[in-house]
Amino acid sequence: MKDNLKSYLKRVIKKEETGKLASITRVVLLFLSYIYSAASRMRSFAYRNKLMPKKEASVPVISVGNITTGGTGKTPFTAFLLEQLKHKYSIAVISRGYGASKDVAEPFLIKDGENIYADSAQSGDELFMLARKTDDVIFIRSADRYQGTVLAEEKGAELIILDDGFQHYQLEREVDVVIIDAEDPFSNNKVLPAGLLREPFSALKRADIFILNHTENVEHSRVEALKKDINKKSPANRGVFAAKTISEKCISVVGEDINEADFLEEKRVFAFSGIGSPEAFKRTIESNGGNLVSYRVFKDHYNYQKEDLLTLVDQYESSKADIILTTEKDAVKLFDFGDMIGELPFYYLTISMQIDDSKKLLEAINEKIQQKRNK
Repeated sequence: MKDNLKSYLKRVIKKEETGKLASITRVVLLFLSYIYSAASRMRSFAYRNKLMPKKEASVPVISVGNITTGGTGKTPFTAFLLEQLKHKYSIAVISRGYGASKDVAEPFLIKDGENIYADSAQSGDELFMLARKTDDVIFIRSADRYQGTVLAEEKGAELIILDDGFQHYQLEREVDVVIIDAEDPFSNNKVLPAGLLREPFSALKRADIFILNHTENVEHSRVEALKKDINKKSPANRGVFAAKTISEKCISVVGEDINEADFLEEKRVFAFSGIGSPEAFKRTIESNGGNLVSYRVFKDHYNYQKEDLLTLVDQYESSKADIILTTEKDAVKLFDFGDMIGELPFYYLTISMQIDDSKKLLEAINEKIQQKRNK
């Protein structure tokens, strides 16, 4: 019921629903949006003018966040940062553990740099995915980000990356990175619940760096126009960078079969996902030459059960597809179903982020890190 309502409201926001009920719903959502926007501005004002306290870690903090709901590419960008910076600093990633289905005592150590002490249900899918694929980095689940920094520093962290931290005013940071989907930057330009903006546009003034993701699907002129628009909204930023999503490997969920992304070419694909931007995954499959014969969409951070796998296998067999394909984020929740998957051609697609002028980006970030370290 809840998921159906959310789906309906999204269609109303995008004006895909017509009729009297949809029109009335949009008016109600707009009214609620004004209230939400006013509350957001008041909260921002309180923190900006020190009417509400902030806490500060003793090591530099980089926040990676967004201003819209849905998938913009925070996790691939975090993975990019880790690969670029982990050889210079001991890094900890702190997240509130989105998608975790098990309660834990927080702050909760997911990985100490070498050993993993949790599963996806305890970690959350995105945090667990990063922990599995990234060595020499500390991963911590903590809704109270400051308490997470305390544990991180106890474990030797010299730099902290804050997952989805743009709206988390309570913790000071040296760098605020905002990820924007270049294909649909701000939806209908309205704040929740009438639109997808988590804050009014004025919040963008807080950001230091902007990453425009998925530019491979957008005309160059539109990307340049978006850069100009962001520079107007945030004139003091230290850079607006275009990024592309790159498909890397098709890896079997069970076994050790690893292929390049062109493995999908001319294959009939049955796909499914539970991510914030399911349309992006669909486009990625098609851009790699896959023939998408059927696509099942679950809600973001969906926790798969045995019954789901049985249904998916039935749908795959009915579709006459060559392979089953999902995302890496979904795959980390499927490893326990190895016996059910068996010999099926069941794969997940890994991706990475390629950023234009990444040298300039890293220079801007390192400058802010060193300013904090030299205090």
